[in-house]
Amino acid sequence: MEFRHLSAPAWSAFKAWLLKLTGIPIARLRLLTGGCPAEELPALAKELKRVRADFQKRPNAVSAPADEGLRRDYAALGVPWSAWSEVAREVQRDLKRKRYARWTGADALEFPEGPCAEDLITVLLFGGVEQARPHLLRRASLAAGSLEALWCRWLAGEPLEPETLRSFAGAPERLAEPLYTPGVDEVLPLFFVEPDPARAERALEIASAQVGSSRSRPLRGFLRSLLGLWRQDTPVEEVRACFETMVAAVSPSDVAQLSAPAYLYGRYVEALPPHVLLERMGSRLERIAVPARVADVQPVMEALAALEELTALGLGLRVEQRPGEVLLSAQEPETGAGDEFL
Repeated sequence: MEFRHLSAPAWSAFKAWLLKLTGIPIARLRLLTGGCPAEELPALAKELKRVRADFQKRPNAVSAPADEGLRRDYAALGVPWSAWSEVAREVQRDLKRKRYARWTGADALEFPEGPCAEDLITVLLFGGVEQARPHLLRRASLAAGSLEALWCRWLAGEPLEPETLRSFAGAPERLAEPLYTPGVDEVLPLFFVEPDPARAERALEIASAQVGSSRSRPLRGFLRSLLGLWRQDTPVEEVRACFETMVAAVSPSDVAQLSAPAYLYGRYVEALPPHVLLERMGSRLERIAVPARVADVQPVMEALAALEELTALGLGLRVEQRPGEVLLSAQEPETGAGDEFL
């Protein structure tokens, strides 16, 4: 009996793309409900040819939140993905139209106080400092006394004293309590604005023990490398590499979390004006390699190839879900195969 083993994320990603297609009724019914009987295999084979042709031309565009499951599958498979290239194109188009320089019409009606801080940081990443600076200063005035206001002034080019930031952090033990505004990932770097290894290490220890801290692992890696730099047992090159890893892990929706690490990088690793530093970060984000077409995503195409090979045998096709994997085999599906794949 011929069979093929596929990882669960590979099969899940293949199904996610399959569900986006129309005109393949047998493939969508049979592949999602346990398999295909032998008599329907010729029709399934024809549909799989259509699927392959579609994947060759279909852009590998993953939208949020509709495709969050597909994003998770890609992450599990190690497939590069970044929405930053899409964001960069949108920002650069808006800058060319001088959207932020004018801020009129629907923009002004919907957001009379100007762009939010997150949008302004994104604009800085992709070369819009001149259009963003007046908005940053206005945002700083509107949010006076807040951490956001301090970052806006710094990003606009005004000096920022470490003591001012340190006062926002408080004692490390405060991190043991749930922090919502601002979040832990924004507060934790404030313990690193001055070389106080004992205080910084205690804050890092508390933050690392919190539930759900895996998401901020790259940030903690960068901060830990700063501790090593202070203690002179970590080279600058390693700190720079940790910083770049952290930047690459940030999603567009979490862009506000870049301000504090960027400040620390500029303070301890490479002294650059904030907008120059952010533009460098944006350049790296924009270049993250993303497969252009679905056909460039190897695990998805391996799932399709396995289906084509087994279908060509004409014996039937069975799809079995197992812990962590999916087994495809050339045999009749089980009678009454359930809807667990739907």
